[in-house]
Amino acid sequence: MGRIRLAVLFCASVGLLLCVSQEAAAQSSNQPVKANEAKSDPSFVTRVPMPRPGPAARGPEIFYCETPDTSCRTTQDTFPIADLRDLFVFVVWPGVSGQHIQTVQFLLPDGSIYSSQKTQFAIGGPVFSANAAPSAQNLVAPPPPAPHLIADANKVHSEGIPSLLMKSRGDSAVLTVLPVAGTYITQRNLSGRWQVRVLLDDRLALASEFTLAPRAAATSAKAEVDAER
Repeated sequence: MGRIRLAVLFCASVGLLLCVSQEAAAQSSNQPVKANEAKSDPSFVTRVPMPRPGPAARGPEIFYCETPDTSCRTTQDTFPIADLRDLFVFVVWPGVSGQHIQTVQFLLPDGSIYSSQKTQFAIGGPVFSANAAPSAQNLVAPPPPAPHLIADANKVHSEGIPSLLMKSRGDSAVLTVLPVAGTYITQRNLSGRWQVRVLLDDRLALASEFTLAPRAAATSAKAEVDAER
């Protein structure tokens, strides 16, 4: 009997040891799985920052002056019809290069077209005029095929405007002149809110407005502009 009891105790001890070893092996085999699961957790994923978008491209701008000089650049858009000789309209083309045709349409306060002026210009390349010197860059000149459509700015405004293509705050600007004094505008007193449409290569690029005001109203408006300066 004693030997039987010893044999039973021995077998029970061996079985207990086998169970313990199997459980330890099972636990050790589960550890890599848990580690892999932890690695797949989204909180452990390396997040790459998205690149920030660059600055948006600037579009064309327009400003009005009483003198043919870009240094007059302001936000003024009201002018005295009785005292204004010419209205100088500058269109700024940031980032534009090559050869283009700019069309500026002036619309009366009633919406009808008063005049349409075309200017062909070249930025960063040779000028259009065959008589221009090779070193004369960024000048405005009419193309030979249709000189009647595009006025030669260097001849029409030879006394005070050597070229209609200028620089304003580092960007190319094309000047268009609207004669006022002694024209149909003053003869018919066409005061009010005028509209301006600017086309580049026959595509609408910009729309704006300016006001030709009677003397009394224009004086007070100009005084406000001078006060802001």
